[in-house]
Amino acid sequence: MTTPFFSDLHARAHGFLSDITQVDSLIPGAVLVSASYDEAAFSDDLFDRLDIPQPPILTRAVPRRRAEFLAGRTMAQAAMASLGVPLLPVENAPSRAPLWPKGLSGSISHARGRCACLLSQDTGRSFGIDTEAIAEGRSLNAILTQTLSKTERVLVSNGPYPANTNATLTFSAKEALFKALYPQVGHHFGFDAATLTEPPHKDSLTLSLTTNLTDTLPKGSRFDIHLTLTPTHVSTWLSVPKP
Repeated sequence: MTTPFFSDLHARAHGFLSDITQVDSLIPGAVLVSASYDEAAFSDDLFDRLDIPQPPILTRAVPRRRAEFLAGRTMAQAAMASLGVPLLPVENAPSRAPLWPKGLSGSISHARGRCACLLSQDTGRSFGIDTEAIAEGRSLNAILTQTLSKTERVLVSNGPYPANTNATLTFSAKEALFKALYPQVGHHFGFDAATLTEPPHKDSLTLSLTTNLTDTLPKGSRFDIHLTLTPTHVSTWLSVPKP
């Protein structure tokens, strides 16, 4: 779904953003907005054109990092517009996670030309979304050897998609799960803290915790994670109740 606000964003972005779309999040009350962004079309004046404050720390960042930040924060603005709430800046926590304005809970992701935001007014839940370019070559080898177990490597060789897509989906789902659980856990945990339980399905996959993260997130807790694909990227997302 597109809206007049999305069309206005596209015009103000001067080629930096395209394909701005709201898709069904499959989570009641949550909106999911995604887009493509072109790093080559990025310039610093786009922060003003798109009404996104540029944090001082970003002035020392490489253009790619500034472009990613702008793309992600613009998706947050688009998601706020879709919810019909005031368009307020999204600050950064020391962990670099977004600090959402009061009354909002969500998650942002960007990866090599794609960006997305999952947002809700349900502050009793935490949200996680991750977008990844479908891995090949060295990127695929890194996922297989550094983020997936031997059992998971067997599982991703099955399912409705090619093995490299399934592997990317599993990696992405672990990233989305980390984002959703971090507010409760309060510290970093590794890729081996959750495992794929069966080959991915067409529209979802399931991860299970392999260790106790908190009293309310014990070993064996299962999480069904939504997924979608483009020809070049995957996205995964979920929400979890806060304790």
